[in-house]
Amino acid sequence: MASAKDFPRYPKTEYARRYREIRKRMRARGIDVLIFYGDSGMQGGNQANLKYVTNYKDPVSSFSVFPLRGAPALFISNRLYLPYAKKMSIIAKTEAVDYEPGLKVEGRIRELGLAKGTIGLVGFRGILPVSLPFSVVDYWRKALKGANFTDASDILAEVRLIKSREELKWFRRGAALTDMAFEALDKKAKIGMSEFELAATISGAYVPKGGSPQLIFVGSTSMARPQLIFPNQFPSHRKIRKGDIVLTELSADYEMHPGQAHRPISVGVAPTPIYRKLYEVGVEAYERIFKALKPGNTHEDIKRAGSIIEEEGFTTFDATFHGWGLLIENPRVDVGATIIKRPQNEITFTEGMLMVIQPNVCTADGRRGLQVGNLVEVTKTGARALQKFPMKFMRI
Repeated sequence: MASAKDFPRYPKTEYARRYREIRKRMRARGIDVLIFYGDSGMQGGNQANLKYVTNYKDPVSSFSVFPLRGAPALFISNRLYLPYAKKMSIIAKTEAVDYEPGLKVEGRIRELGLAKGTIGLVGFRGILPVSLPFSVVDYWRKALKGANFTDASDILAEVRLIKSREELKWFRRGAALTDMAFEALDKKAKIGMSEFELAATISGAYVPKGGSPQLIFVGSTSMARPQLIFPNQFPSHRKIRKGDIVLTELSADYEMHPGQAHRPISVGVAPTPIYRKLYEVGVEAYERIFKALKPGNTHEDIKRAGSIIEEEGFTTFDATFHGWGLLIENPRVDVGATIIKRPQNEITFTEGMLMVIQPNVCTADGRRGLQVGNLVEVTKTGARALQKFPMKFMRI
């Protein structure tokens, strides 16, 4: 039997708490059973809901049947992965779909006597909302003609929004691993390295410590003739040169519980005056938002706090502020001046929420930009940064 030290999992009391919260909302909605789905997108972050209820993360995709009454079941993508899955999963009924996920899930629904019940479909919400694959839903509609299907993705989004003390311990580990990445860049990055070599430096800092790469966004460009205002999502072969700026957005995770931080890096020289100004405004916006992030305040307080960006004549590219968990979560909040018009969310902050403050300050012409930021926790008295690496304009 696998040791919990080899394959970490939460105490049984934590899973019992989660199941109670999920079932309370199922009962209120009249839902008899949930079907969870997740795939390997966002470095596996798209399986956040599956990880939350089963402790398992599949290399491809997986489904879980979660009844209001009775035991959950987990169906993984490939029998090749079953020995590993049985070690990771907390679900007694963990099986492979054998290339027929629709049939396996249908069989469990029938075992539960819920072929004519109300079935909640649970996709996931990362950058975009994603539902379940058409092929399996179409199969269930034909096979379970007496069932009533409803979208129930919001149930998990609501339950996962407030983190327990146990969860926060794991997120702090993810934040510490993320800090290690910046510490490694600070000590080991050199002129002439390619972005791939920077990525190797980053992952090499935390993988030996039990971390996994969630995001390694790194992009380099000339400060004099810039071509980036946001880092590359995958490293390029470009080698960093004197006079460059390196843009970063890094997230290492502990068992899918990631930190997140953003720091700009100048190469070989001090930042040019415009980049120094962008940085100063970004830090000021970060600090103002940090002070505004406390229980009882809302998205409007965040927007007001970040308005220093447009007051200084700048704009933004990435979201200024967003929720965080096993993957990116709501809310998303932007200041008035932004290049990308995103759907915005209303929210009142509560103790136990995790948020990322990340001003991506850019010149009005969209040619120059950089980002600063940290993962922060909402406490009883205000915000607390989980990232401990200093807020500074780094230099190679």
